[in-house]
Amino acid sequence: MTPGGTPVDRLSKNENPRSGIARRTASPYRRAVQNTGSPVREPKQERSRQSFEKAVDATVSLLAERRSDAFTLAEVAQLAGVSTGSIYGRVESKTDLIRAAQARETARIREVQKAAFAPAPPEGETFEAAVARVITTLAHVLRAEAPVLSPFMRIGSDDPVVAEEGRLGFLDSVDLFSSALLARRDDIRHPDPERSVDWSFRVVYSVLARWLGLGSAPEAAGEGDWEQILADLSQMVTAFLSRPATA
Repeated sequence: MTPGGTPVDRLSKNENPRSGIARRTASPYRRAVQNTGSPVREPKQERSRQSFEKAVDATVSLLAERRSDAFTLAEVAQLAGVSTGSIYGRVESKTDLIRAAQARETARIREVQKAAFAPAPPEGETFEAAVARVITTLAHVLRAEAPVLSPFMRIGSDDPVVAEEGRLGFLDSVDLFSSALLARRDDIRHPDPERSVDWSFRVVYSVLARWLGLGSAPEAAGEGDWEQILADLSQMVTAFLSRPATA
């Protein structure tokens, strides 16, 4: 499943989501206006903007804590230290607030992923080490962000707006992972490098998502040793990409 609740194998490769959340500078408003029929209303005062940011922070914290949207706007307001009326002054419903929270978190995670994949590879790195590095980078991002991604995936199964936002975030991961491996195109002996790298991502993501409880079987979360799973995935993907063309 993608972070929006869409099965991984239903996305084509050409298509292009916690407690103690710190203040973010990325604004959810523009995305929310585009994605919802009842958009977030722009603040008229800085104080109003700050109050709404607190409400979004509280929403993300409750989502991560309860792994679902099983909370009320009154609980959001209490945790945020703002009035319920101030929240309704910005959004029409809890659904709109959750969508605004997801838009902000998706933007944040996008930047986290970019930063994680940005460093240049070590000089003289072997292909096997490069594959392990790319898989480990993706794994660390997913593990760190799982508390935020998990509730949005569940909500996305019923909310098409949340599902679409999650799909776009998923495709960001596809692009970063694929670009990192295709930088070693000369070492890939599979007859179709693009397809083989895309397939590798989907297998790796599915295994990691299952361990992290992000898929449709949360009861399977934590099964197996994390480091061994990363090592096995690295060996499997290296072998697959190194397979020469057959007659």
